[in-house]
Amino acid sequence: MNSILASPQSAITTMPRSRLGPLAIESKLGDHPSTSAVWRAIHVQLKKSIAVKIFSAPFGGTPEARRALADEWEQLKTLSHPGIAKCFGGGFEETDAYLAYELVDGETLSSQIERTGRLSWENVLEIAQGIADALEYLHGQGVVHGAICPDKVIVAGFAPVLLDLRTDRFGSPFRTPRPPSIDQVARQPPEVVATVVSNSVPPLQPSADLYALGVLLYQAITGRLPISGETMQEVRENVQHEQPPTPASIVLQCPIWFDKLIMRLLEKDPANRPPSATAVKMALVEVRKRSLSRTSVAEHTSSGFSPLQVTNQRDKDEARTLLGRGVIDLNAIEEEDEVPDNTVWHDQPWFLLGGLVLLLMLLAYVAWPASEQSLRDRAERLIAMDTRKALAEAEDEPLRELLVRFPDGPNAEWAQQQVDVINVKQFLHQLSVKIKNNLPIKNQGELLHKQAQEFSANGDFAKAIDKYRSMVTVLGDDPEYETAVNAARFQIAILEEKSAVESDAAKIVQARLDEADQLLSENQVVEARKIWYSLVELYGDNSDLKPLIDIAQQRLMENK
Repeated sequence: MNSILASPQSAITTMPRSRLGPLAIESKLGDHPSTSAVWRAIHVQLKKSIAVKIFSAPFGGTPEARRALADEWEQLKTLSHPGIAKCFGGGFEETDAYLAYELVDGETLSSQIERTGRLSWENVLEIAQGIADALEYLHGQGVVHGAICPDKVIVAGFAPVLLDLRTDRFGSPFRTPRPPSIDQVARQPPEVVATVVSNSVPPLQPSADLYALGVLLYQAITGRLPISGETMQEVRENVQHEQPPTPASIVLQCPIWFDKLIMRLLEKDPANRPPSATAVKMALVEVRKRSLSRTSVAEHTSSGFSPLQVTNQRDKDEARTLLGRGVIDLNAIEEEDEVPDNTVWHDQPWFLLGGLVLLLMLLAYVAWPASEQSLRDRAERLIAMDTRKALAEAEDEPLRELLVRFPDGPNAEWAQQQVDVINVKQFLHQLSVKIKNNLPIKNQGELLHKQAQEFSANGDFAKAIDKYRSMVTVLGDDPEYETAVNAARFQIAILEEKSAVESDAAKIVQARLDEADQLLSENQVVEARKIWYSLVELYGDNSDLKPLIDIAQQRLMENK
């Protein structure tokens, strides 16, 4: 089989190759094959399917770099855990190097999130426990993954498997040379972002993996990243300072115990995160136990996590650190001897009971269902902010709650209209990302939108509007394309308004050109030049008026 092997240094430069050492190359792997450097291959002698990651280096790399990569794959071969895609080794072929990994069948976590919007907290808890177990093993071997993200997690059956294991992800010359995307930077812990900004190689610590795990769990539960930002600089600053809303404030079904653990993983200071992957595993067990026993929020708030089953002082100290308890003598808790009641007043049962009653009253006040008008007011405030994060929050909470709790209320129709508009904006944003990054178009709705946008970009508004109208006609009765059709109607309104504005502008510019020509015929060159110059200054950046502005510029050149 002949294949085209893309060099990771260039999305355009390709070289024909069907063999790579003992491997027969087949096809690209990954959610976004056009940008992937990972291929499906078959080991010819063993007749075994594998995944191979290919790196291109000028002249094949220095002898020292080749030796370092060989040492790396030898170390990777020794690592074995059911939650990690095993590395079988690597090799060199002309100017290429490669690492061969176990081929894991299943859907990536990224695809799951994209397909469903977000996952249930029960599903995310299963994934968290599997990844934490894999990280406990890796960190015990002195290895930090360094790039945990949904693209590098495959859910095989019910168990997650980490992909793309490296021991020298940033230091090796054999790595993907593409600069990190905004999405990738938003997943990096603050201490790594700070070292990258200062142009130093980030010293990866296990705490960096724990932060990345927190980002992954946050996104899986809420459907969004905890860090916002439209530009690279904004995202880097937000990684350092932004405090994201808690998962439980976005997804009400998320247990408070899981919520607290995720926010602990996302602490800016590594010292405030759980001390190890083992500690995270212990906390996840506690989350499962508390959630399945349906312990009340009031009990959790008043008592905190229960002491974990520990047997030595070091483990007890770690449990205290992880669970945020005060300085408590756990040995004293185990003593059963009766002692005189020397309890201070603020620890007396009557005081604790009164405090619990007040706490329950406070929780009842906070949890009291919002009125229909207050929900609309909150939705309007979020919509007015007009950011993707605010719009998503408006749809998740106040708008959906309005539709569920007040389906026949006076605001129901308004809420549904806002939900439709938000879905349209999300659809158009996702489509623009796909077009910009040359990602595959999935369905007829996206394809027709892409074609219409191409007409619009070329200034042919009439053809763009016709394409959108044909979409409404052809797909309007299909529920699968409801958002795409609504987006088409949205674009038609914008283009019709823009077309009218541009038409009026063209008339104004043409009238000014005619006026300047009249002045020129009367030998009033200075006055005519003023008009041409003002037209170039005002409309020089308007591509739709370019033919008329070219005339003004030509007149200026001819009448200096």
